[in-house]
Amino acid sequence: MIKRIFSAHGAALALATGLATIGPQAVADSASTKGGITVKSEDGRFVGTFGGRFMLDAAVFDNDTADNQSGSEFRRIRFHAKGKIYDAKYVIDLDFGDNEIGLRDAYLQFDTLGGKLTVGQFKQYFSLEEITSSRYLTFLERSFVTQFAPAHQIGVGYWKTLGIFGGGISAYNVDDNDADENEGFGGSVRLVAGPKFGDMVQTHFGIAAVKEGGFDARNRVRVRPAGHLSDASRTAIVDLNNGLRSESMRLGIETAAIAGPLSLQMELVDGTYEDDIEESDIKAWYVDVSFFLTGESRPYVVGAGKFGRVKPKRSWGAIELAARADYVENDTTELEVESQTLGVNWYMNPQMRLMLNYIASDVAEGADEPNAVTARFQFDF
Repeated sequence: MIKRIFSAHGAALALATGLATIGPQAVADSASTKGGITVKSEDGRFVGTFGGRFMLDAAVFDNDTADNQSGSEFRRIRFHAKGKIYDAKYVIDLDFGDNEIGLRDAYLQFDTLGGKLTVGQFKQYFSLEEITSSRYLTFLERSFVTQFAPAHQIGVGYWKTLGIFGGGISAYNVDDNDADENEGFGGSVRLVAGPKFGDMVQTHFGIAAVKEGGFDARNRVRVRPAGHLSDASRTAIVDLNNGLRSESMRLGIETAAIAGPLSLQMELVDGTYEDDIEESDIKAWYVDVSFFLTGESRPYVVGAGKFGRVKPKRSWGAIELAARADYVENDTTELEVESQTLGVNWYMNPQMRLMLNYIASDVAEGADEPNAVTARFQFDF
């Protein structure tokens, strides 16, 4: 495992450097280490940056019916190469966390028609929390709402920003490792607005939709009420629709507000999953609030509809308190899952953080309902 990680480290660095030095007149004559290791050709047409993120998680469980083992894991060990080849931007991102090797992003992006055209594997346009990078999340775990998101898929997408507004549309192949034959197809659309009121209040409003189906696409909605490490026994994973192979339509509403150190965030998703035999209607929502004791404010990227990196005001860092209520329900089977999370984050500097969460779960009668104390140490470069 370690050997593979360092091999990929070298490969990604070689890729970033190599892409910045190819071409008849492209000579790498400058390098930078701000925010990653960057090399640039003399004519500026070739740029390569190598970077990564490291997230080490641990959990202690208060078990219910299942024997979830307290322990630790490398949740994410990701290395990326990104930069520019002539007028095209590129990103290649590999993840070695969770004892697996996976491709996250691998795409080319072109500036055209006043927007950005993306071709390859990238996150589809759905959900504020899903679109926000894992480096900038308030809690260790994303909410149940993100289980409705297509996440990283191979396709083509177009995003355009116009002042405080942004919007995108994509078409993609549904990646399903369990598909027996051809996989399915899908499309997403997302519209966002980020109006600001006065000097203090930044808001976010968004709507999004996803349509998937065709062939053997498996539209599965599964959640882990007590966090990622609770799935060791597999009984702590709640399958809301039994991996139904189906057509699906998901609609999402997003809103957030940032007023100085105070942040509020909410999303609601309604999904319909239907095949020749049955239909499932699954809804999910979350509400979270965070407050910086040290006076910082969550950065919001206007036009992109996502959150960015927190930069502490003090040399020793920033302290953030947070709470979230999370809910998902299958209206057809009346299976419902709830969780409540309390969190505290210490931003040691802009690129290093310690996180501590307490998660209390509540699942339909007869299912496992573990509670957990989870922690994470992360840094990125």
